[in-house]
Amino acid sequence: MPTIAVELTTERLRLRPLHAADAPSIAEQVNDWDVVRYTTSIPFPYNRGMAEEFIASQQKRWAAWSGTRVPDEEVAFAIERNSDRRLVGCIGLQPAEAGTGMEFGYWLGKRYWGEGYATEAVGRLVRFAFTELDLPEIWGAAVPTNDASHRVMEKNGFVIVGAGERPSDVRGHPLPVIIRQLTRAQWAAAQATTV
Repeated sequence: MPTIAVELTTERLRLRPLHAADAPSIAEQVNDWDVVRYTTSIPFPYNRGMAEEFIASQQKRWAAWSGTRVPDEEVAFAIERNSDRRLVGCIGLQPAEAGTGMEFGYWLGKRYWGEGYATEAVGRLVRFAFTELDLPEIWGAAVPTNDASHRVMEKNGFVIVGAGERPSDVRGHPLPVIIRQLTRAQWAAAQATTV
């Protein structure tokens, strides 16, 4: 079990550490090509054993992370719906591939698309990154055809700063990406205008 319990809440969601009991839900939702096709690290097909290994690796990472400093490697949160405690996806932070700060990534189960959950989860993770981890910037990247992820980043204030490729052993080739960035100053300015 994690030695800390960083939990981030929104009106509809709770971002929390992963638990062993999440494996069946993760395996069912991730074993869907539409969910994983734009990701660089999630294999397909995906089974319960893979989910169990992922959760176990995350529990070790959480045990090594204080929750008050920038993590040394990816830490993933379950995205859980408050109304019924159902896991709807995962979101994580990892060291940025370019620049400083951290990069986020996420996936949502297909049945939960179009509900605004990704936008809400990204917004909460960004707030945590800037206010609790004191990051100077946060990065995101998505393949050019992943319109939904581009909309999520735009709604959260991320701006395009370039393009490139991300290696992907599970896809067997690099994936082209559009890279976006949000600085703490940009985020703070946007927060000031919404208050």
